[in-house]
Amino acid sequence: MLETTKTIVLNTPIESNDGKVRYEQIDLKEPVLIQVEQFYEAQNKSNHSIAAMRLLISLVSEIPEPVLKKMAISDFHKCQEFLLGFLDSKRSMAGNN
Repeated sequence: MLETTKTIVLNTPIESNDGKVRYEQIDLKEPVLIQVEQFYEAQNKSNHSIAAMRLLISLVSEIPEPVLKKMAISDFHKCQEFLLGFLDSKRSMAGNN
């Protein structure tokens, strides 16, 4: 059975653009249907799964996308690994060549 929540402690903390909010961890949860639909829509628009996955991370963690753009790729991959468990693996990785 899949975990429905996971806390990712960031190797490299990220901050809001104004520097007022600092994130040292990302609290992820199981996405709801509309969030998964938004992920697939974003993926279909861009042929690039990184931007779509960043959107999904933002939706489930409530951290703004502009902040997530500063996330270390190793931290991104930890978040991605958790969220891929809830997605259709063939479809979600289609743009990830």
